Amino acid sequence: MKLSNVLSGLAASMLASASLTGCIIVDNDDHSHSGYGSITVALTIDGRADRFQCLDYDVDGLVVSVVDEVGFVTEASADCDDLGLTLFDLPAGYYDVDTWLVDFDGFPRSDIVRHELVDVYGGTDTLVRVDFPWAWIDP
Repeated sequence: MKLSNVLSGLAASMLASASLTGCIIVDNDDHSHSGYGSITVALTIDGRADRFQCLDYDVDGLVVSVVDEVGFVTEASADCDDLGLTLFDLPAGYYDVDTWLVDFDGFPRSDIVRHELVDVYGGTDTLVRVDFPWAWIDP
């Protein structure tokens, strides 16, 4: 058997197995990023956008951290009663968005919810919906 046949068969099986795991291989981006946009994080707790959920779970606020493609981090926080926040003037591109809840002393009160590769376009606002099921909030 020729080595080229073995290698092509190996490459084909790797691509097939990658597609089964939900992996997508992209060789180029289909759009360009320019200008500045924003990310709005909309918060729900246990599936409800209800300010009383904050009191029920002793949550004072939420913290949002966005990391751009080169690793630059921007962090912002808001009162839980606001049920979200917006980060303005982000250069267009891809961001990883981490969100967690904090208690009245500013200590983490929940697991971190991560949204990867959030696409921000110039002149637009990108909505990221974040839900914290009750099991993800520390007792």
